[in-house]
Amino acid sequence: MMLSGVELVFALGSVLPIFSSALVASPCSLAEVFINKFGQNKAEAANWACLAKHASGFNTQAIGETHRDGSDDFGIFQINDKYCRRGTKTSCGVSCTDLVSNDIVPSASCAMSIYKKEGFAHWPAWKNNCKGHDVSRFIDKCEVRPKG
Repeated sequence: MMLSGVELVFALGSVLPIFSSALVASPCSLAEVFINKFGQNKAEAANWACLAKHASGFNTQAIGETHRDGSDDFGIFQINDKYCRRGTKTSCGVSCTDLVSNDIVPSASCAMSIYKKEGFAHWPAWKNNCKGHDVSRFIDKCEVRPKG
């Protein structure tokens, strides 16, 4: 069966959302979560945006290559599975499945748990690309204001 041009466009349009289910978050939406949900200031939110850019390209469903030790990294911040496996001493209380969700709050919550213990230096993507750099450019055009 041959499809006409209009039918083909319609058919592709109805299929494409299936292939584009991974959310590429905006730096501004990410900053809003860290400022309004976790009380971070704009400078800290800019560091989170820089980390997300270099860790996953803001892809909420990114899964990194398996490390030599057999572990994997998940989500927008590429959080290692030692932090999302249940019953581990380092668990952040968020399942690995939740780290690859379009809802960035579980990933942000787990990342905040890691940050409180180890700081941004925990992430090689931050150390190699953000540390010592002006990261304000990632969110300087965002109109994020703390809810109050």
